[in-house]
Amino acid sequence: MPDFAKALRGLKPPRKIGAEAAPTSPASYDAQLFSLREQLQFLKSGQIRMACTTLPEGEIHSNHLGSHCVMHSVYPEDYFHGRVRLSRFCSAELSSLMMLVRAKGTVPPRDRIVFLDTETTGIQGGTGICPFLVGIGFFVDSEFHMIQYFIRDFDEEPSMLLALAERLNRFELAVTYNGAAFDIPLLETRFTLARMDSPFREMSHFDLLFTARKLWRNGHGSCRLVALENELISFLRGPDIPGAMIPRAYFDYLQRRPAPALQAVFTHNCQDVISLAALTVHAADRVNFEPAALDEPLDLFSLARMLESSADWQRAIRLYEMALDGGLPDEFHTKALENVAILYRRAGQHERSLAVCKQLLRCSEFSMVGHEGAAIYYERVAQNYEAAVSVLEAGLVRATKNRWKRILQMRWDRLQQKRLEFEAIRQQ
Repeated sequence: MPDFAKALRGLKPPRKIGAEAAPTSPASYDAQLFSLREQLQFLKSGQIRMACTTLPEGEIHSNHLGSHCVMHSVYPEDYFHGRVRLSRFCSAELSSLMMLVRAKGTVPPRDRIVFLDTETTGIQGGTGICPFLVGIGFFVDSEFHMIQYFIRDFDEEPSMLLALAERLNRFELAVTYNGAAFDIPLLETRFTLARMDSPFREMSHFDLLFTARKLWRNGHGSCRLVALENELISFLRGPDIPGAMIPRAYFDYLQRRPAPALQAVFTHNCQDVISLAALTVHAADRVNFEPAALDEPLDLFSLARMLESSADWQRAIRLYEMALDGGLPDEFHTKALENVAILYRRAGQHERSLAVCKQLLRCSEFSMVGHEGAAIYYERVAQNYEAAVSVLEAGLVRATKNRWKRILQMRWDRLQQKRLEFEAIRQQ
């Protein structure tokens, strides 16, 4: 908070040596003569609220709890964020994406979905952290509307929260990026402290970060929003304020120091929200449409892993084949072969499964899937028990984990018994 006495001294006119004090206004008193109540009242009057930093163009909104700033911008139907046209966003495609990743909640119509991001006075969480800027984005017909709620001081937070809650009550689904761990719990805490009902209690929530990790962590490493927007949708921010500097920019503004970085905070928040919407479109495209042949092999591998445990598991076969043809690092190459061998067998393509298993048997590292898959083929499809036993015995020699050895030994013991029964029947 500002140093009230120092602010008052700065506004007091210089006193002439030897002159008698003739106080006619609060500014002519020495600050030390004021009570704390008087200093607070003087500050509230607005006489020392100096605009050291110019805020983006917006409006002052008021309600019965006070006032706050609101910035509103509109992006037309033909707006492209990088190479993604925002107006392509489709709630049905988002529904398919959420079903694939088993996200809770249903997907409402597009105009009932809101994208949200906060800028706060800290990054560690807790009741002492205050969201001084909340950005939300939503669709109105084919336009994308961006609204930012900003508090010029901490006493404006209740007013801002009330306006934010009234706006959020219009939506049924909130989309965030790491909001499950940070933004949503933080805002819920602030609503509770302000003795307000949280609008998130009646809303579903989809945190895109977890889906992004499944889709792109293998191929791109970092899943920071700034990194993915650059690599996946070709959006370049240019100079951007680091997240760790955002609280300092706001505190400089509060303490009436020059805070030119605050302008960058508004831009950063706006770009975060719009990039979140664009990445959601891109993630839904990745799930709903067939990828191109030249796509990143590790991205194809990651999507195949997601699909193999879904109702659309047969699509994973083609994706694994494309990833293998594109070239995968050794550790992913072996895993892709193992997974596609299992899927071939699941789809009834036993000969193709055997061919992949033979390829795994030739790998330098032991493959449990390769040995077990080949043994299953020889036992159940070819009914060649000798070949099945031979594969299992080779696996018992190469297996490096006791759990694998136990599984292979149990299958070997059962095959031995089955082979004896088969010989007895043949001799009758």
